[in-house]
Amino acid sequence: MSLTILEGLRPWLIQRVTAVVIAVYLLYVVVSLLFAGPADYLAWRGWLHAPLNSLLMGLFILSILFHAWIGMRDVVLDYVNNVMLRLFVFSVIVVVLLTSGLWALRVLLSPL
Repeated sequence: MSLTILEGLRPWLIQRVTAVVIAVYLLYVVVSLLFAGPADYLAWRGWLHAPLNSLLMGLFILSILFHAWIGMRDVVLDYVNNVMLRLFVFSVIVVVLLTSGLWALRVLLSPL
């Protein structure tokens, strides 16, 4: 297998794996909320800060960030031809994704 095929295969594979992680997590959340949904804000916080739920939420957020980066990267590479504009758009996307990830990390690590 040549190097160029592997370079295209890696993002494709990451995109598919993160899509599966996102789908499985959403299914887990729907099922767990159907059977024992939190009734108020404190119950929601308690549910989110349970160790398993926090870990799964962290994996979900990482998956969303990687999935979004690869999808947006592909769209920008396909449709933005000007190199300077492409660099600017990539910079904006990176700032938005990093800011979102850091904000989500802050929420997950906030004390009860």
